[in-house]
Amino acid sequence: MLKKVLVFASILSSCLVAGCANVQDSAQSTSAFCEFENVAFYDDFDGARINDCKKTDNGVYELSTFPENQPINPSPWYAFKVAAKSEATNVTIAIKAKDARPRYLPNVSIDGENWEKVPFWIKNQTLYFKTEVSTQPLFVAAQPMLVSANYQQWHKINRLSQKYEQIVIGESVQGRKIDALVHRNAQNKEWFIVIGRQHPPELTGAFAAMDFIAAISEENALTEAFFERFNILIVPLLNPDGVANGHWRHNVNGVDLNRDWGKFTQPETKAVGQFIENNVSPNGNIVFALDFHSTQQDIFYTMPTDYGLEPQYFSEHWLQTLRDKRIGSFTVRERPGSAPGRGVFKQYIADNFGVHSVTYEMGDNTPRDMIRHIAQLSAETLMSQLLNTDKEAFLGGKAKIEKYTSPTQ
Repeated sequence: MLKKVLVFASILSSCLVAGCANVQDSAQSTSAFCEFENVAFYDDFDGARINDCKKTDNGVYELSTFPENQPINPSPWYAFKVAAKSEATNVTIAIKAKDARPRYLPNVSIDGENWEKVPFWIKNQTLYFKTEVSTQPLFVAAQPMLVSANYQQWHKINRLSQKYEQIVIGESVQGRKIDALVHRNAQNKEWFIVIGRQHPPELTGAFAAMDFIAAISEENALTEAFFERFNILIVPLLNPDGVANGHWRHNVNGVDLNRDWGKFTQPETKAVGQFIENNVSPNGNIVFALDFHSTQQDIFYTMPTDYGLEPQYFSEHWLQTLRDKRIGSFTVRERPGSAPGRGVFKQYIADNFGVHSVTYEMGDNTPRDMIRHIAQLSAETLMSQLLNTDKEAFLGGKAKIEKYTSPTQ
């Protein structure tokens, strides 16, 4: 089972659009978003983002990406296909982001499975690159892509481990299923939680989540002990609408989901909150939670050690162990901080359950092998530390019931 999980994590990292088996079908474009004398651009697949296009006087194809709404923390996403109408031709493509600097470097793929970065340059906050295009559509994206169909394949592999039950815990605004992987034993009262993909473009964080989950799903003595003691809730794709629509950050209501925890105004966060209320709060307790994201650098956002959480130095000790074991070229950056009332997931866990939670951020351009290495070590060190911590140590934090905001309100 270990080989299946790890191999599929690698396959999933390179799949695009409607799943590996359907990539070639998705490449057969039917209608262009915009077309010129010998070149056409397409946005007819999940995750595509292209809002405007034109050809400049000097022959550059200039594409624009707009945010879904504003104000927004800018993560200018783009994804499209480009094809020649007849004979192959060399093109120069410019990508402009409205009111934002470029963040993601261009990736191209012929088959939607194998990706490579291309040389680029930036001028006046516009990203440029050159490439040859033929009648076979060329995928261009800000990152190798993962959409809902890819996650469904991943869920199937994880069900084979006989460690998780795949359940639907809710629906998004547009009616897409919000799936969870759950491991639970009736006698266990302690819960470990992993969520991901609140912000659609943050693919390095999504890859880190997959690698982390693959690591805790391995068949070995450590994971066996971990699964024997702890219940686990995994929600790997919390914002399926945002992913499908190629959003920069928000759900389709224009809300940043990582500002909605405890408020529960959106069905996506409410689905997780209701699961916690119905399955954890009555008789159990959360011991730790991880929220996977991407940003400009590799950063672990923690709660302050003097915030009143228990065990007091839990996150600090975990990250120090990770720092001691990681490859030397990787920097473990710990950034403590709190923002009560802001609606951030880690803050919600801290204020309502009195335990630590970490926002696990991978750099936008952190190499894939490094992401996997750190995720593997993070899983091993965190499982060991959780297992070596007495159950009572997680119960001494801030009062929970008095501060808890019901997701049904």
